[in-house]
Amino acid sequence: MTLIEMKNAMSTLGAQIAEKNALLGELAAMDGGSLSDMEGIQNEMAQLQKRFSALQTSYNNEMARVAGKVVPMENLQNQNTQEERNTRAIRSSNEYARAFCYALRNGISRRNGRGNENVKILFDALTEGGGTTPGEDGGFLVPIDIDNTIKELKRELNPLAPLFSEENVNAPTGWRVIDTAPTSAMPSIDEMGTVANNSDQPVFGKVSYSLTKYGLRIPISNELMNDEAANLMGYLSRWFAKKLVLTENSLLLTALKTLTASALTSGTITPDSAIKTILNKTLDPAISASAVILTNQSGFDALDQLVDEMGRGLLQPDPTNATLYRMFGRRIVAVSDAQLPNTSSKPEFFIGDFREFATLFRKDGFEVASTDIGGNAWATDSTEVRGIARLCVSKFDASAAVRRQLTLA
Repeated sequence: MTLIEMKNAMSTLGAQIAEKNALLGELAAMDGGSLSDMEGIQNEMAQLQKRFSALQTSYNNEMARVAGKVVPMENLQNQNTQEERNTRAIRSSNEYARAFCYALRNGISRRNGRGNENVKILFDALTEGGGTTPGEDGGFLVPIDIDNTIKELKRELNPLAPLFSEENVNAPTGWRVIDTAPTSAMPSIDEMGTVANNSDQPVFGKVSYSLTKYGLRIPISNELMNDEAANLMGYLSRWFAKKLVLTENSLLLTALKTLTASALTSGTITPDSAIKTILNKTLDPAISASAVILTNQSGFDALDQLVDEMGRGLLQPDPTNATLYRMFGRRIVAVSDAQLPNTSSKPEFFIGDFREFATLFRKDGFEVASTDIGGNAWATDSTEVRGIARLCVSKFDASAAVRRQLTLA
């Protein structure tokens, strides 16, 4: 399909999705609306959305090919300087991808690769715009193709990072300024009166971040290493995506667990009533409006058992995405019990606006190096590839989220 044909097809699919969504709203408003009819429409919407996403990906890829550059998968922060644009341009080139694969296959690192013209472009990407100095512990930056593929794959692995603020930084340490919100109105002033020095003054604080290095080693058969570059990059992308999601999720959940835990329910209070009170009274109205309910499989199952006086489930499918659920209009996100274990057999619940609660800092650029003689590589006739990421999570507003635990019946 041409770009024009793909754009027209996306427009048609978008109109069909909007039509189905409107029909779903009409059925939901009808007392006699058939549940089976609504489920059928939701399934149709899911199929349409799947086709739309696939077409949009093809359209972006074709636009990138025509423009001669890679279209970023997301709008990264701190990518607006000329030096950073130069780095991304270098990593987007075919020459860089070829040099990257050459370095992996031949065990070339920062320490032994200086002066090798075959990998000069890899060093150029590191030093452009104040990057990591060659020779420090780490590896070469992955090509943009792998970087974007990792980001795309991460979206399919239940990552929690999109629920939080995310920021890409160049420096390994730094800080951000925050201030307190005003709590009272301005006082009135009589004509020719003195403007009062209100006691409700802003208080500025400093939130620091310090990136920590995280890494893994992947054994790769030499047959795969010598295969075509697309297969090698695809394999690396899948592994790194899985590991990065698990690492980022662990850091974010650890930050949430610093909140003081208390019982979700007590006495005759039901879980739904307790959650409603948190949304109505515990959280600030501005936080509550954009709040998310995060729990694990056990917590989600407990909520899914709740019904109203008519026997209807309190969890409602999101009309725009049948795979998502909402409660009191707020999105529910469930991770596995393995990632978020129960505490003393009690499922964990975190409720709030996590974008206000904390920020995930990353040093942009996943670094990769390889060896065919170190570790177990020589004994197994393989190549060990090492990936390095630099991450940290800093809390900004601890009152933007609460932590609760549910005692199961």
